[in-house]
Amino acid sequence: MFTTIERFAENSETLKEVRSNVKEMSLFKEIGIFIGLFIVLQAILFVANIMALSLTPNEDIFWSLVGFIIVPIVIYLFVTKIEKRSWRSIGFSKGNAVSSTLTGLLIGFLMFCAVVILGMLLGQYSFNGFDSSTIIFLIPSFIIFAIQCFGEEIYTRGWTMTYFSKRHSVITAIIINCIIFVVPHLGNSGFDFLSIVNIFLFGILFAVMFWRFDNIWICCGAHTAWNFSQGIIFGFHVSGLTTPSLLKFSQVNNNIIGGGVFGPESGLIATLVVVIVLILMVYYTKK
Repeated sequence: MFTTIERFAENSETLKEVRSNVKEMSLFKEIGIFIGLFIVLQAILFVANIMALSLTPNEDIFWSLVGFIIVPIVIYLFVTKIEKRSWRSIGFSKGNAVSSTLTGLLIGFLMFCAVVILGMLLGQYSFNGFDSSTIIFLIPSFIIFAIQCFGEEIYTRGWTMTYFSKRHSVITAIIINCIIFVVPHLGNSGFDFLSIVNIFLFGILFAVMFWRFDNIWICCGAHTAWNFSQGIIFGFHVSGLTTPSLLKFSQVNNNIIGGGVFGPESGLIATLVVVIVLILMVYYTKK
């Protein structure tokens, strides 16, 4: 599997951009620079969340999103002004932004549909009705999830993974990016060991998608659709967070199969779906 993933990366335009004109640097300095910017980015998100906690429900969403808007701007300035590399080197390909994002949206939606179907068949999830009043929230909620997920993808796959891909193996960079992807979820309600495993697996899946399709758009789309479907469409907790929803599904019991307070992402059903899609993403080739 690792060899196949590395082949995807080696054949990508993104990695060629990443590794062009790379200056020699000590490991100590390289890690120091990363930690410095990492602290800055975390501070931005922390301040935005603190502001959100002291405001009304409508205002807190705005401030939560401010962090995910500022972070990509800071990364853009760092990548282009400090690292002196192109925006293309973090996966922003031209000409296929719409098609790749739509493909990602479809993948993310179908993945969570698979989780729901398996959960229903195994008696882990129940359907409790339909709430038509939430229809007015669909578009605003989708935009909110898109901003958040695009921000996270630019932070993790776009910057973190490509930063370490410059001087190290792609596999090393993927592992580091997955660890960074887990960190923001640590304080979420119901976060447990299986949540760590699943979020880490999601990081690997999105990384493979990034290298295989040679762009960040498809990762952003899949991430957005998964979160949006999980919360707004089906009514499950999204990484421990509650949202209004169009359909009212619920977990029959909090357990290792269907998931706990963290939501389906802390269950083995989600693990199975992510692993299957990951295998298909690595090995499936059109004849």
